[in-house]
Amino acid sequence: MKTAVVIPVYKQKMSETEEISFKQCLKVLGDFPIIIVCPKGFNKQSFNNYKLIFEEFEAHYFKDIFGYNSLMLASHFYERFLAYHYILIHQLDVFIFKNELEKWSNQGYDYIGAPWLATDNLTSKILKPFQSKKKKKREPIFYKVGNGGLSLRKTQSFYQISKELEPLIEKQLEKKDKIYAIEDVFWSLRVPEHFPEFSIPDFKIAAEFALDRKPKIGFKINRGELPFGCHGFNKPKVIDFWKPIIKKEFQKK
Repeated sequence: MKTAVVIPVYKQKMSETEEISFKQCLKVLGDFPIIIVCPKGFNKQSFNNYKLIFEEFEAHYFKDIFGYNSLMLASHFYERFLAYHYILIHQLDVFIFKNELEKWSNQGYDYIGAPWLATDNLTSKILKPFQSKKKKKREPIFYKVGNGGLSLRKTQSFYQISKELEPLIEKQLEKKDKIYAIEDVFWSLRVPEHFPEFSIPDFKIAAEFALDRKPKIGFKINRGELPFGCHGFNKPKVIDFWKPIIKKEFQKK
């Protein structure tokens, strides 16, 4: 399977954690084509020392989360990568632990991302009336697959579906405050309603691919084994969990 790593970049200068994410990606996945997705006119000077491919898109896609969601739901985005069977979306808050990209590409799924794990009290019927509005909004995604920040996407499937569902996508994007306007939620929940054959693994398999929220639960599912990678390792609720693990892995030769 021909697979490329696609890294969306918004800023000229990376933060310390973004640099760790980027360097780890090059170290572990450096044998794959690594493509920087950036705004038109982006100053590439800080990336001169690396062997990279650049794909530029209109600047408005990089201004805010709405722009990013629009880009990840646009057929012309996936059209750029039709030379590859798969693309791995690798945001700069991702840390790759294992060189397993070929293994996951060979599984044949249309989409894999970190499962949206939740604690038992969030899925309990008794406690549901006491959940916050934010948690109630998120409830449809719990134990679904999955987060788009580190995600493997079958390029042809994404291209064809985003073309076919373009009118629906436009309607969803108009509802900016709704959960289905978020690109990974759309691919994970809405697309299978229209394309039942759209192949996504269950949350247990997806946890072996990546972890995002509730990594302690993820480690229990994985029987203490590290996944292929993690997303959002610098978020306040998980940074203390990931920090010693990432420090150890980053120092490996």
